[in-house]
Amino acid sequence: MVDKVITKFAVAKKKGKTGAIYRSPRIYLPTKLTDDSTFPFKEEEEVLVRVARGRLVVQKVPRGMREKAVEESGREGEE
Repeated sequence: MVDKVITKFAVAKKKGKTGAIYRSPRIYLPTKLTDDSTFPFKEEEEVLVRVARGRLVVQKVPRGMREKAVEESGREGEE
């Protein structure tokens, strides 16, 4: 079981369609971690990312949060 790894936070520079350069921050997760049977996320699954007490927390999107976000984004267009 792989339950921790040391990895890097990197910022790639990308060129947009207009030619503007923008930053694309990334955190690499090694395959030995993501392929482990205990890894909690599936490919393409949405996750909630937040900073709490100086730590980066990544978790599954809680039930109802996704639906609420979709509802709220639909309401914004109605105003």
